[in-house]
Amino acid sequence: CVAFLSVARGRRPVATYSRMGQIFCVPRSGNHEKHEKKNALKRMHSANVNRDVIIKANPFFSDKVPLGSKVVYFVRHGQGYHNVAGAESKFKCDCMQENSGNCPYLDPKLVDPHLTQVGIQQTSSLSIKTSSLPLQPEVIFVSPLCRAIQTGLLSFRHLVDQKETKVAFIADERIREHTGAHRCDERRPLREIKKEFPLVDFTRIKDEKDTMFGPEREHMKYLLNRAYDFMVDLAKRDEKVVAICSHSTWLLAVFACLLDIQEPEFRQWFKTGEMRPAELSWKFKS
Repeated sequence: CVAFLSVARGRRPVATYSRMGQIFCVPRSGNHEKHEKKNALKRMHSANVNRDVIIKANPFFSDKVPLGSKVVYFVRHGQGYHNVAGAESKFKCDCMQENSGNCPYLDPKLVDPHLTQVGIQQTSSLSIKTSSLPLQPEVIFVSPLCRAIQTGLLSFRHLVDQKETKVAFIADERIREHTGAHRCDERRPLREIKKEFPLVDFTRIKDEKDTMFGPEREHMKYLLNRAYDFMVDLAKRDEKVVAICSHSTWLLAVFACLLDIQEPEFRQWFKTGEMRPAELSWKFKS
């Protein structure tokens, strides 16, 4: 299967780092991500988002879908080459502060990066868990960025045949990472990603070029609004079991700001290659 092999092998960025060919380890400290999380949360909490729908969320451990709810498997993509760039750089992202220009994610060679070998290994480990889930997803949504598509197809590889998938894999722009400025969050032309991932449904994406990406970081209000719009639309779908393959800041926005969660631990920042099953219920205001 050409499509599946292309996902597994990936498209390595051109000589971005001297050690790009090696298998990278997940950064031990993760200090760059702690810094990003702190700054993102600060801006999220200051953004005003009108919510007419309350979405309650709880950790899910059962083998049955509770009445009136959906089961959603939230997945963060595996380690990508941009994660390595951020971990190895002596500079932190300051694009929304002094904007020194030293942010490691500004490197044009990092446009829409693929998974590293560690990232692919993370999806392999996750696929063992997903294949044994008592409740299998009826539809899988993926961000149209390469690392999320790869993670979706590889983590749920038991639902992927040579020429077709057993459930729909749907790309949706609304579940993309916080966009703008960071070249790793820039989508490639639609025709390129369609060619690389022919088993994914891209009909929801109308623009050939990435119209969401710009020279400045996206305002958190817009990230929260598109995430909220997607989560509300999810309630209107017939499927009871869903998987979503997305990114750290998008998942932080959903879990820290949009979902009504009682357990603080359930709000934590997602690690690369992490899956978090949740029971969701929606309450629409009259």
